[in-house]
Amino acid sequence: MSTDRVFTGKWSTSTQLSRNRSCRRRVILVLILGMIGSTAPLSHAADLLFKSNFGPGVSLSPVHRFKHNYAWQDITGTDQETGYTWPIKAFGAKHSGIHLWAYQPINAANVNDHIENVIRPVIGPTGKTVNELFQKVKIKGPIGEAKALASLQVIRDWDIGDINEAYITYWYKYEPDFPTKLDGMASGGHWRSQFGWKTGGYNKLVGEGDYRFFISVIKGKDGRLFWRAAGDNVANGPWKRVIYWNEDNQAIPVPVDKWFKFEVYWKRSGGSDGRFWAAVDGNVITDRRGSNMGAFNLPVTRITINTPYSGGKAPVESHSTGLEIWDGFPCGDGIPCFGHPDTARHNK
Repeated sequence: MSTDRVFTGKWSTSTQLSRNRSCRRRVILVLILGMIGSTAPLSHAADLLFKSNFGPGVSLSPVHRFKHNYAWQDITGTDQETGYTWPIKAFGAKHSGIHLWAYQPINAANVNDHIENVIRPVIGPTGKTVNELFQKVKIKGPIGEAKALASLQVIRDWDIGDINEAYITYWYKYEPDFPTKLDGMASGGHWRSQFGWKTGGYNKLVGEGDYRFFISVIKGKDGRLFWRAAGDNVANGPWKRVIYWNEDNQAIPVPVDKWFKFEVYWKRSGGSDGRFWAAVDGNVITDRRGSNMGAFNLPVTRITINTPYSGGKAPVESHSTGLEIWDGFPCGDGIPCFGHPDTARHNK
């Protein structure tokens, strides 16, 4: 006779009671874990390295260090709204501020005829008064030429290591007539820079590198604006241009005459885990994965946070506020912080 026990469709009373108790314990455990998960704060590995609203306490120095067409303007002081002090020290920076390159030689007497930078109160992204950093290139040459800029930059030495991972965000606004300043039909007149960085250290020089990452606004021949992200070797090194990759995003609109939140992230690697990512108002405009090292594996030495730099018509303007620098994604891997409920807690 078989000794296997066969279920006849009924449990004994003791067995049923035991199963009921076990079931209740599992339900209680699930409820407890659910409560813990709903009340515990979200945690991310990223740390806030710098934050400034260009608030009270922050000011621009007079333009100085004139050399031919070039000059420098410092941002100084402690932002009373955030507690962080200019110049930026994140990433081991040795300089941060506004790098001026004018169309013609400049000096203290004529610099304002070419380029104007100012911190001023405006109506901000939430409808309240905030301070913005306003940069304006007044003279840049004819359409198709890009021979003037006023870049908000972070400069670091080549021999202190790379910036392996970083996230930068800020609020930005293009002027109402911005689209008319680009010409999709003119050679070189169809683009405007948004963000970028370059490597350095070739010949032991900060200004000679092997990789450039950038995001630009492009005006197509049909008159539409769209986003372009790319990586190449145009980092002021002594070699011919090589384009490593190039991605256009025509699905996410380029906001004009309104504040938008710009977010950018990178992870440097020679392998498949390398990454470039960017978003506008919570919409991802690029998420490029794979190797992003140059021929000589040089480190990032120059970060252009934003810049009025364009092949289009002058004047070229930048409006920005709410700058933040982190050492990784603050709101979760690949998750934009635009409208994210956890952002306020992390930004304190």
